Amino acid sequence: MRQGEEPKSWFRSSRFVSVNGQFFYQTREGTTEGPFDSQNEAAMDLLLYLRHVEDTVFRGVA
Repeated sequence: MRQGEEPKSWFRSSRFVSVNGQFFYQTREGTTEGPFDSQNEAAMDLLLYLRHVEDTVFRGVA
């Protein structure tokens, strides 16, 4: 917490959801990615997504 800021309560939720046997993940940007056949497949795609977002931020690539 920064000096002068009010304390806030934060919560975590799972990024993964299952609908009709297919898996999706939700991003901080508000998108839902999927469907995937397994949660593991969704998790692997999430790692690729995060790497892409990180590269975009640090390199300034759109």
